[in-house]
Amino acid sequence: MNRKERRALRRGKNRAQKNDPSVAADMKNAEALLDSGDLVAAEKVYQDVTQKDPANAEAYHMLAMIAYSGGHMVEAGERILEAITRNDDDPAIHANCGAIMNLLGRPWEAEAACRHVITLDPDHAEAHNNLAVSLEVQGRLDEARDAAARAIELEVNYVEAHINLGNITLRAGDPEAAVECYRTAIAANPDNLMARANLGVALRETGDLEGAEAACRAALDLNPEFAEGHNSLGNVLREKKDWAGAKDAFQAAMVCRPGYQEAHLNLAAVNFKDGDMENALAHYRDILESQENLAEAHEGLGVVYLALGQLDEAVEHFRKAVEIKPTLGTAQYNLATGAADSIDDTQVTAMRALFTDKGLSDPDRAKLHFALGEINHHRGNFETAFADFEAGNQIGKTLLERKGLGFDAEAFDRRVLEIKFAYNADLMAERKDGGDPTDKPVFIVGLPRSGTTLAEQIITNHPQVAGKGEMDLISVLCSEDTALAEAVAAEDGEKTVAGIADSYLERLTEGAVDAARITDKTPYNFLYLGQIQLLFPYAHIVYCRRDPLDAGFSCYRQNFTGPHAWACDLGDIGHFQQACERLMAYWKEAPSLSILDLQYEDMVADQEGTSRRLIDFLGLEWDAACLDFHISDRPVLTASNWQVRKPLYTSAVGGAKPYEEFLGDLKASITG
Repeated sequence: MNRKERRALRRGKNRAQKNDPSVAADMKNAEALLDSGDLVAAEKVYQDVTQKDPANAEAYHMLAMIAYSGGHMVEAGERILEAITRNDDDPAIHANCGAIMNLLGRPWEAEAACRHVITLDPDHAEAHNNLAVSLEVQGRLDEARDAAARAIELEVNYVEAHINLGNITLRAGDPEAAVECYRTAIAANPDNLMARANLGVALRETGDLEGAEAACRAALDLNPEFAEGHNSLGNVLREKKDWAGAKDAFQAAMVCRPGYQEAHLNLAAVNFKDGDMENALAHYRDILESQENLAEAHEGLGVVYLALGQLDEAVEHFRKAVEIKPTLGTAQYNLATGAADSIDDTQVTAMRALFTDKGLSDPDRAKLHFALGEINHHRGNFETAFADFEAGNQIGKTLLERKGLGFDAEAFDRRVLEIKFAYNADLMAERKDGGDPTDKPVFIVGLPRSGTTLAEQIITNHPQVAGKGEMDLISVLCSEDTALAEAVAAEDGEKTVAGIADSYLERLTEGAVDAARITDKTPYNFLYLGQIQLLFPYAHIVYCRRDPLDAGFSCYRQNFTGPHAWACDLGDIGHFQQACERLMAYWKEAPSLSILDLQYEDMVADQEGTSRRLIDFLGLEWDAACLDFHISDRPVLTASNWQVRKPLYTSAVGGAKPYEEFLGDLKASITG
């Protein structure tokens, strides 16, 4: 609190009682002490004033601001409330009340204080901005946006209001508009760290990871001790699958701000994504030691236990997370998918009631619908279940479209055609002797929910096989779908291929150098089999297939963590399936690719026979351990982690049948 701020805060109409001259002298003395920076002595004098003159609003006001400056927010809140009850006419006191109530997480009181200020002074820009903050917390985003815009209208270069408007716009699902808000704030004040860090967040949401990283690093160049900047950078690096870099960034954030909870949660999560279950567990447990009722930590710990196959422990933590924070949609969904039978009617009613909460975010709203869909599916209430799956998907589709990530069927068809054109027979014939000669990589591809996780579990239970899960690395290393084809046409094409192959193999073989085969279960690699043929002509490709109606509805029923826009619409699902089929038919004609069709229904009908065929395709001797895939201690990080911890079951075959009357769009797009 600098001198100018202190003087501004002293403006009050409720002065000392005239019949006690010592009060006026005390207030003047306290003012001098504040100016000298002696807050402790000033606080003592203001406390004395409140004893002499209990109606002195300005003394309580200044006590509140001293507590605020020292980080004692609860005390600041108590004192500012004392101040406003003693003076109903001072905009400064009520404006500070609004700001402090926001910081205390009491948005309704903040709103009341800000609206009172605006009644007293309609052109009070700070009050409009703080009102926007309180409205955003309540989920009233349209009103919040209007309030922030009004603050900017009153004060064009109000940096905090531009940042606030960006935050509201980002939460509303429009990251591109948020980017412009943050850039405007930076133009007004290039040294504003929060504007740069939040710009990184918004650019990450738009998919511009390079721009996002640059924005975060620009903030850290200004101040290497900026904790939020390190945290934002970590989130960008996590999106780029730079696990080591992300860990370093989150750890740096925690060094800059000890006890930085969000960064610690992010560090735990990135350890999980990197497959380091031991450290993920340790970090979540550390968080819960200091804050045992943090729902997000319980939810994260449950996810780790789920991946490790410790299902009882997972359910326990999901249930705890839901008890603490019912609006935590991920926890509700995970609990419903793993323990739907344990959720009673009272709990279902309580979940439905959450939809009336204006503060419920759209992502959590969607997950709640998926959770209720799962519960009703297990109860056999298929019409109700479908209505919830439909509602959840509609919200998800809208959110992705706002971010510019919607599914464009015609554009996807063009993409498939461009891939075929780029990776044509002439190119493949010309490069048939190129690439790395290793036969270690096993690429498991196909539509999600088609049995890819099951196939990987069977394969990786073989003692000579290691599994890396969904690496999603080929797409990153090869950039655009056709980029590698263009690169190999250049004079240094072989060098380009060798460099990418080496980078991929370094990650693939990490911790598994002695394995005869190593799996990469990234379903969407079916789009990159042209690149894979150029990089690894002796790789093994397992193409997982399933009845299109069952697979399609299973995708529609699934709350995917990634931005799979095609999976939010039944017609788009069928379109995506058919494009996948056409492209796989093309790859099967490639001169060197070794592709095995693995039908899910065959696996269910004849587990051992199909498993033997799969292992034989990989050039390995049969091992009976492959039949016990469900008792593997290998972590499973995908949507099928509940299912693959059980022996093979037949109920998934024909799983779409109870919903057939609702699947007209899916049927039409599959057969059309």
